[in-house]
Amino acid sequence: MTFIRCFTFALGVGFLAGCSSANRGGNVELPAEADKLQEVNELLHAAGASRPPAKLSDLDRQRGMFPRAYEAVKSGEVVVLWGAPVKGEGEMGKGGDEVVIAYDKDVPNNGGYVLLSAGTVKKMSADEFKAAPKAGKK
Repeated sequence: MTFIRCFTFALGVGFLAGCSSANRGGNVELPAEADKLQEVNELLHAAGASRPPAKLSDLDRQRGMFPRAYEAVKSGEVVVLWGAPVKGEGEMGKGGDEVVIAYDKDVPNNGGYVLLSAGTVKKMSADEFKAAPKAGKK
């Protein structure tokens, strides 16, 4: 009977591990827009080790590591709400709601993907985006 319990437990843990969300390194292919925002998240984390980036030049040192994300921000394809703190893995899920820290430029009018403060990439309609809390706005 103990063997069956151990086997069931191991099977359950394996199943749950395989169900990680797509924007946290799962095997599910993300749409290009969502994938780009996930790279922007990594860029912001790398650049914001000591303090949140406040302008494009704060990202310059990580440009070579995240060229696609850097160019998306530089070109205006992705809008970053500068100075927004990003949560580390240990802070995710701890107190407070997630806020929008970056988004595809067309989201305010047409909806699309946004990057939230805990690193979550989420698809929102234009109305959801307008109602969503945003970094730096009270």
